[in-house]
Amino acid sequence: MKKIIPIPKEIKETGNKTGEFSKLCFEDLRARKTFDIFEIIDIKMWNYPDIAVLKTEEPESYTVRIRDNAELPEGAVSGLFEKQGYCIKIGDNGADISFIKKDGFTNALSTLKQLFEKTKSGYQMACCEITDWPTVEQRAVSNTFAWYAGYGRLGFDMQLWGYDEWIEYLNICSDLKINQFNMCMYGYWPFEFDAYPETILKNYKMKVWNKESNNWVTIEYMHPNLDKEFLGKLIEYGHKLGVSFFAYVGLNSYNGGYPSINKDKRMLLPEGSKYINDFDCLCLSDEDNIAYLKASFRRIVQLGFDGIDFEESEEAFWYCDCDRCKENFLKDADSLEEAKHKANNQLLMALYDVIRDENPDCQIGLRAWRQPPLEKPADLMQEMVASVPDDILLFWAPGLYVPDSEFEKWAEAFGKDRIWARDTESNAVSSCFGRLIRICRRNGLRCDEESNDQFLEEDIRQHIGSAKLGVKGINGYMFEWYGFFIHLFAHAFYGWGAYLEPDAFYDYAIAAVFGEDLKDDILYVLMNMFTIHESQMKIFPTEFPFARNKVEARDLDRINQAIEDWPELMDKLSTIMTALEADDKLKVYMPHFEKLMVASARNRVIYDLAKASIAYDNASTEKEKKEYLLQMYELNEKNFDIVKNNYFDVNPVSETGTKSCMIPYHELKRVLTNELYPDQYDDEPIYLGVEALGWLWL
Repeated sequence: MKKIIPIPKEIKETGNKTGEFSKLCFEDLRARKTFDIFEIIDIKMWNYPDIAVLKTEEPESYTVRIRDNAELPEGAVSGLFEKQGYCIKIGDNGADISFIKKDGFTNALSTLKQLFEKTKSGYQMACCEITDWPTVEQRAVSNTFAWYAGYGRLGFDMQLWGYDEWIEYLNICSDLKINQFNMCMYGYWPFEFDAYPETILKNYKMKVWNKESNNWVTIEYMHPNLDKEFLGKLIEYGHKLGVSFFAYVGLNSYNGGYPSINKDKRMLLPEGSKYINDFDCLCLSDEDNIAYLKASFRRIVQLGFDGIDFEESEEAFWYCDCDRCKENFLKDADSLEEAKHKANNQLLMALYDVIRDENPDCQIGLRAWRQPPLEKPADLMQEMVASVPDDILLFWAPGLYVPDSEFEKWAEAFGKDRIWARDTESNAVSSCFGRLIRICRRNGLRCDEESNDQFLEEDIRQHIGSAKLGVKGINGYMFEWYGFFIHLFAHAFYGWGAYLEPDAFYDYAIAAVFGEDLKDDILYVLMNMFTIHESQMKIFPTEFPFARNKVEARDLDRINQAIEDWPELMDKLSTIMTALEADDKLKVYMPHFEKLMVASARNRVIYDLAKASIAYDNASTEKEKKEYLLQMYELNEKNFDIVKNNYFDVNPVSETGTKSCMIPYHELKRVLTNELYPDQYDDEPIYLGVEALGWLWL
């Protein structure tokens, strides 16, 4: 029997197979016709256009009888089974699907499709009985709709998508039983906003590489949702599949283009502050700013979102130093941290009222209290709970750097039903590597020594903990999709309630989606893609908090092994891509392996760059040092040739007043040029993305 992802709760196999079929006849035997089953079937069969869907039996058809009278299985959580559970019985001559609510039917179809086995003249299925329900009710992924847009970068892959790409991704998520999309919107707004049109992501100037004429050209970029508005249609489509939509936004950070355009409206950093970035927060004593934020979130609610998730930036170090804020927030506070919380809480309550006024049913979530002490004392926990209304959900609870008992403490203090997410950001961190691929600890340079512990196995550990504790929801970040499909599989797999250890999960999930024939090659690629980030050369001065280890002589054996293994990895990628292209169902994953191929090509150049860097660090003469500097300069250009010919967004963004770019080429070139040609000295750093700066407190 084929593997099913996520794993159903109960499966009984008979050992038999159905007859071959090329048509499915769905017989609607429901007592309560509360929705159109054929509308859902048409959507769910998106990747099986070769199977005809019928309402009456025909030759070569297989009948599926639909009922809404499922009984609660022994051991099932009643509410979860009622809302999303289902039963399937596959027999020789027909199948029965039963459920209680619409989402149960949708989930049943997701499983039914995975039972299809291709034959010479159609399909067949293993005869079996499946009873299934989720362990966690809300299984969310946080996707980039406009993440740091205009502040750090424009081109996380999802925020370049139009409607068709989003629909394809949503269909894949639904097939994996994901039922919530958190649409991340930091930076210039990706929607029309007539009250503040200058703050939207339209007519944004940027330079892109023109491969045809081998030069850089300036274009004016527009977010696809502004070019041809599709967000409303996407939400409507998702609702049919039981997928809810939340706007994931900063409470007071990167809210539209307003803080970038109106720099005088931003909070005032203390004189002599060592911090470069202020999260582009606005001064909360300025009435114009409050009016802007209220208008922004009223507009977001009007877009049709089911909820809004506010993120409070790392609180401990960011506070407005203007006289009005000192009077309003600091005067009666014991610390800057307390003053920041007081200001943010006042803003939160003002926005809470706006949201409730616009849509009383809109859910409100909060991601906050992440600053030290990471283990909160009991009195502080009580203050946290008392500081917000009891209908505000938590979209963050501790996961990293603390024992599991801390998470349990939060669940007890706030209530399990208010816990919707933990610190599962491995994909978000990996997406900041400038499109290099680092998924697990084994993919990077001495990752066990890194202070930042955001790896997929940590997401898995936290998802398992959430499921075992029985909280309301989990959230998995998907800042980039192409190349990172294993993250989505994990978020779906563990949210439904499986408990496999990471290596067993990788094996199971890849086999379930890609089949046994491709499994070993895909696993080899994912587990053996050794990645060194360009910032890990000791000569690179600005810190990248996700990869602090610098290459040293002790790493040469590992680098040389990666060089030796590289041809085999590339051969396996070519084999995989050939197989995917020939498979109508799997070719949807081609962009993932194209990205992995490009990342691997860059890795090979970076291995040589790392070796030249080590040689430079250990050179004994100025002549040798110059030789290795020139080697590094040439290899940096070679790496960037691959980058600029494959990616859209590769140049620094500087409108905020701080130059940043997630591609390290520019900063490395600046440093190498300064060493080689002192007469061209440039002392303005190009930081590795504003999203990285906020992590430097770690």
